[in-house]
Amino acid sequence: MITETLALGSCWALLIASSACLGVYRSLIDRIRSGLSPAPSEENTQVAKLITKALSLPNHERPFHFEAAFLSSLQILSGFFLLKIWMPISSFYWALFLLSILVERISTWLYPRRISQSTALDTHLKIGLLPVLFFTLVCKPIVILLSILEHLFLSSKQKKILEEEEDNEVADHIRIVGREGTNLDPDVLEIMGNTLEMSQLKIKDVMIPRNQVQILDFNDSFEKNLEIAKSCGHTRLPLCKGNLDDCLGIIHVKYAFRTIADSLENFDLKTITKSPALLDSEELLPFALKRMMKLKVHMALVRDEFGGIDGVITLEDILEEVVGEIQDEFDSEEEEVEEIQEGEWKISGLTPLHELPKALGMEEEDEELTSLGGMLTREIGKIPELGETFEFPNFEVEILDADETRVQSVKIKLKKKGS
Repeated sequence: MITETLALGSCWALLIASSACLGVYRSLIDRIRSGLSPAPSEENTQVAKLITKALSLPNHERPFHFEAAFLSSLQILSGFFLLKIWMPISSFYWALFLLSILVERISTWLYPRRISQSTALDTHLKIGLLPVLFFTLVCKPIVILLSILEHLFLSSKQKKILEEEEDNEVADHIRIVGREGTNLDPDVLEIMGNTLEMSQLKIKDVMIPRNQVQILDFNDSFEKNLEIAKSCGHTRLPLCKGNLDDCLGIIHVKYAFRTIADSLENFDLKTITKSPALLDSEELLPFALKRMMKLKVHMALVRDEFGGIDGVITLEDILEEVVGEIQDEFDSEEEEVEEIQEGEWKISGLTPLHELPKALGMEEEDEELTSLGGMLTREIGKIPELGETFEFPNFEVEILDADETRVQSVKIKLKKKGS
């Protein structure tokens, strides 16, 4: 009885210590991935090599995940049987089991989290190196088997979704760690999460579509283009021959206004243009940011797979994905959907279909067509003009504002039943 108790007690103590060592490594890796702790600087040490290897894994493959589960299971079982020897009364079994779980949670979660933020972290990492390496080696055959089974059970579509969600998972983890306890400002944590999410976005996800880009037409007079530059509120405008597909360059309005003091006769806008940078719509946002910073440009043209121009992207568009919407004195703060009275709304043409009132019964069916203005243009067969009205099965549409390229705003009124 005594020998059995000593053996089981030693085993429990060893498992508790090993779980704590492994928990410290896992907590530190989580903090590094969340940007709350620096990565190891000395890569020649065994501890640093182990952490670096764990950090290189895909985000959905949590480092030491199976090893931690294996140790926790053994720890709870050995603790339960040890306590059962000490207290053999059957009515206490549930209490003993819960006590074993409590000890497991303290050793694998609470204690490691505290150590990962303390000055004693380096010492604990060195002490825990051997237990971590030992249990990693012991569990390796089962880990390999589980990895094979995972690939067999997941469909190709699920694997693709898993890859796309990796960075979003890290971004969410940053926010979770921040809520659980950190001195970082919540806004800083939000920016960190947005930055990681941005790495999964493509240029086409944030660019300004070509039908929303204000351009200067080379065929128009200088005075007309100057008036456009004065009224639109943008500091940079593409100079084109008719449309974006024939763009001559980008003009900064400060250079245009400098010419006001000079003679406007025979002035050539091409003399103040800067050659446009071209980016592909499928490229990732971090790539676009690096390219634009290297070329020292604030606006770039976005081309499609056929060589045409889909729209433009600016540094402000990219920055807004990190810090949120940036508004200046020229940005409108009007609501996209404004209810005038019951069953009647004033709606911006740029409003996404999924944000329209549910009473209209309009759903986003075509992925390439997401805005109200785009839907109206398709259904009517042309770009509607100011003041036109149109009948739909459930509602009436009146065009409140439109230009030659798009619908700006409309008034929609539900039809009364039976009418």
